Amino acid sequence: MDSSDNSVKPMGSSLSADDSSAPTSPSQIPDLMKIGASPVNTNMDVETDVLDSVVINENFCRFRLQNKGILHSNSKLTFSLKPEINGEVLTDGDVSFLPLNIGINSLIDRCVLKVGTKTVCETSDFNHFMAFRSTFINPQHNKHREIVGTGRVMCRKWEYFEGSKTSSASYNQDISHTNASCYTLDLGHEILAKEKAVGARQYDMPEYAKLSGHSSASGTKQCPVFQIALNDLFPFLKMNQLPLYLFKEDIDIELYFSKENRRACVNVNKDVTFKIDTNEVKMIADYIFYPQEMMVAYANANKQMSFTYVDYRLVKRTLDNTGDTIQNLILNIGGAGRVVNKILMGLENSQDALTNPEQTLFNHYNSVGINVNKSSDASANMGEFSHNIRYNDNFLYPIDIKNNSRIFHNITSAEGSTPFISKDEFSREQDLVTQELVLNRNLKTEAQGNFYWIEDRLNRNERVNSRGIEIYHTWDKLPNKSFTLRVWLEVVKMAVLDNGILSIVYA
Repeated sequence: MDSSDNSVKPMGSSLSADDSSAPTSPSQIPDLMKIGASPVNTNMDVETDVLDSVVINENFCRFRLQNKGILHSNSKLTFSLKPEINGEVLTDGDVSFLPLNIGINSLIDRCVLKVGTKTVCETSDFNHFMAFRSTFINPQHNKHREIVGTGRVMCRKWEYFEGSKTSSASYNQDISHTNASCYTLDLGHEILAKEKAVGARQYDMPEYAKLSGHSSASGTKQCPVFQIALNDLFPFLKMNQLPLYLFKEDIDIELYFSKENRRACVNVNKDVTFKIDTNEVKMIADYIFYPQEMMVAYANANKQMSFTYVDYRLVKRTLDNTGDTIQNLILNIGGAGRVVNKILMGLENSQDALTNPEQTLFNHYNSVGINVNKSSDASANMGEFSHNIRYNDNFLYPIDIKNNSRIFHNITSAEGSTPFISKDEFSREQDLVTQELVLNRNLKTEAQGNFYWIEDRLNRNERVNSRGIEIYHTWDKLPNKSFTLRVWLEVVKMAVLDNGILSIVYA
């Protein structure tokens, strides 16, 4: 073979699986789809395209990917919201912001990745799902990075201001720099303690994190643009990169948006609607290209490829607690014939969420626990939650779990890391959340007991039989409200790419 046969074709040109210049030794071809370091030294080019959606409205949008190169899993989707009151922009005194715990993820109600007419990944109630996933992000990342990228700002700090003085002249006498009785959120703004009396301090957030934005040089409001990574939307991309140049079918990303009053929050008691700025809905797609002979050789050596990944299936149930009674629930959540790795559950206070959920710090993206009434005898008013799972004719736990510490430990065991949730936020214990105002809302009322997530890892490595999976729950002292129970099943699926045509099967 002469030297002309080894020339590298321009990136983006069509690749032929019959290209004679491709190396034939499988041992010399690296796995281009695997995320991580490559075992060989080679050139890699990255091409970035900013794609517009092919369909866009207030409820739905669709992106169509180009069949070229390898799609980088950390490609981004960008969004911007416009807060309005009766069709007019908010005034300077009204502050709108994304839910502090999930940021711009609140905009996505359902996300679907399709190849041709086949669904590869689909997550329903994605915004509620991200209320759990976001608890594993380091709070310092939230403060310094996520507040700009996604709008998440869940970073805690101790509140060292104490004393009972109300006059600014004498307030300094009671400031403590060593003793903090509670904590608040670190939104990036510091306040002077002497400027406000105890119980009247208020924490604000930086201008660049507010949806109404700051005034530009022209005097107009600028709404910031936030982003969501593709691998957050689709678990398939956590471990795999899409070899777009090998596909012969169209690849679509479909997004279904949440209701207008469930997209963001406002610090005033006004009915605010949050419109999508369709001009800012973009996809920033990064395409990876290796030398053409290597990509052709990879195509020749992998005419049939298989990907194993996880997907999430949602089961919802409404619970109506008409009194301070014990709620017993035995619910079949499906999973028959599937390999299920984990089960994630959250109980949303849907009654309060139906009326002005935007007038809170977290909108309706919460997971409430048992009720705790501290006004009288704790033994009579401290609620209790009992939990167990039954599948394949056996209980997951030999004894029903009632200890909150054990329930929290199960999350750590299932995920392999510890969520950044305080005991007060999880189970209403220790009473550490401050009562001071954060963005004009009482943080204790908003955060205490609203991060009570439940997760279990099915540890038998068995396929679920035809009866499915059953959850056994008992709530004692559940608040007198209506609730929505959401259960996500992490199921194992397999995608097979055969000569450019993708097929999806359950493992």
